Amino acid sequence: MSKKDWIYGRNVVVTGCSTGIGKQLTVQLVKNFGCNVMGVARNRQKLDTLKEELGDKFDYRRFDISDENAWYEFSEEMQTIGYDVDVLINNAGMIQEFSQYADIDTQTVKKIVDTNFSSVIFGVAAFLPQIKKSRFGYIVNISSASAILPVCGETVYSATKGAVRAFSESLAQDLSGFGIGVSCVMPGPVKTDLYKQRDAADGNAKKDYELVEKIGITAETAAKRIIKAMRKRKTRVLIDIVAKLMDFGMRVAPSLTQKITCKAMKAARKYVPAFAPIFKEQTEKNEEIKIKLKERKDRTYRSLEEVPAKGAFAE
Repeated sequence: MSKKDWIYGRNVVVTGCSTGIGKQLTVQLVKNFGCNVMGVARNRQKLDTLKEELGDKFDYRRFDISDENAWYEFSEEMQTIGYDVDVLINNAGMIQEFSQYADIDTQTVKKIVDTNFSSVIFGVAAFLPQIKKSRFGYIVNISSASAILPVCGETVYSATKGAVRAFSESLAQDLSGFGIGVSCVMPGPVKTDLYKQRDAADGNAKKDYELVEKIGITAETAAKRIIKAMRKRKTRVLIDIVAKLMDFGMRVAPSLTQKITCKAMKAARKYVPAFAPIFKEQTEKNEEIKIKLKERKDRTYRSLEEVPAKGAFAE
């Protein structure tokens, strides 16, 4: 057997399997590699449609992936029914509306953290004992290119995806002695419904999504490249040109790359309405900011000798 052929016929768990990358991973693993896939998602109608398409090779469970107890119940059920898991793919997640961090309520922050990061930790913890028993044990965690280059206006999302990356890379080292592979996938923009759903509320979905259409890859292409990386058992996976450019920039000139990215987003806010909330306050208070910067320059001391004897608080 070729090293790349290990994936054929494996038992796989895929979260977020009803749409986007998760759906394409499920379809390709079943149809092209004969895998048995147990999917996790919430939309029953989409899950039933997928079940009709894939037949006995696919089944699903519906539960909240941010619920730790639900993960352990799911894992115990799989053992009970004799579904010995070889591969866990933590794909499900949510994106954040572009905004200043100060404008995000704590409930939304918690939801993003629990969905994007806590669920990954819970899933791995629940299934690791089963995966360790498998001769073909493998874990895939879908992170984001934002884990490489944190994007302005996406503070919480970037933080959760950065956490997934760090967790995955450390986990890969922990499990290497057990022969278990871990892939951390960091895609750039992918043409999925997530972007449309995020921007639909303000009526700008079509205009915002045009950018993703221009620079993003399809979910089908993303799934093909992820599976290719899995077959090679690669730890660090960049599947598109945007992610690779972001990675190159952060390796060569991280500070400059971050500044250029933020300025480019600011310049594009008229064409991509989703970016506007990030810079709204800055735009409205440009003059105030200029005055503040001038005052700061005037009140900056160049040496200890210039500091007033009574101290700054006495001025």
